[in-house]
Amino acid sequence: MDPFIDRRSKSLWMDVAVAPNATRLQGSNQCNVVIIGAGIAGISTAYELALGGSRVIVLDRGKIAGGITARTTAHLVPLCDDLTSAMIGLRGEDTSRLFYESQAAAVDRIEEIQQRETIDCDFRRLDGSLFQARDTDAKIIEDELDAVRKVGAPVRRLVGVPLAHCAQRHVLRYPRQGTFHPLKYLRGLVAAIETKDGSFHCDTA
Repeated sequence: MDPFIDRRSKSLWMDVAVAPNATRLQGSNQCNVVIIGAGIAGISTAYELALGGSRVIVLDRGKIAGGITARTTAHLVPLCDDLTSAMIGLRGEDTSRLFYESQAAAVDRIEEIQQRETIDCDFRRLDGSLFQARDTDAKIIEDELDAVRKVGAPVRRLVGVPLAHCAQRHVLRYPRQGTFHPLKYLRGLVAAIETKDGSFHCDTA
């Protein structure tokens, strides 16, 4: 890919004013809850609290949603990136199952919210794939298939990836994962929070 095009598309991706009305906090103010940190976790928490009737103030030492959230791949994945088999080895089946269930519920909640608030954030469901790396044993896929089934996640095993020299690679296909534009999504959440008397303050340590 041309590096100029890559930089330009990344710049356009991040060029979304999530909270255009945000100012630095000055003087005194009152609320029910103060949330420190205006990434996807902080803003999502603020939304749920505002929906429940709380007046929230969200503070960030920098730009609203200007940190890691603005640089994500935007792939909504219910399973552990470092392999479910590795997580089971570290934390056991019960904790790994709870992790998967919580992450799947989070993706469902994002889908529900963007529909409820009519947020145009390019949300869509799509399948995710994990395929065998070059010069690795297919047993890795076997072990991961077994682990994913143990935590109750839907999965299919296939052979063949539509990429050069990958016709015989073993693949796990995970249905109904998701993708979206996180900053467009958060812009919609901020607007919804502000209608419930919530406020956002940038550059506020």
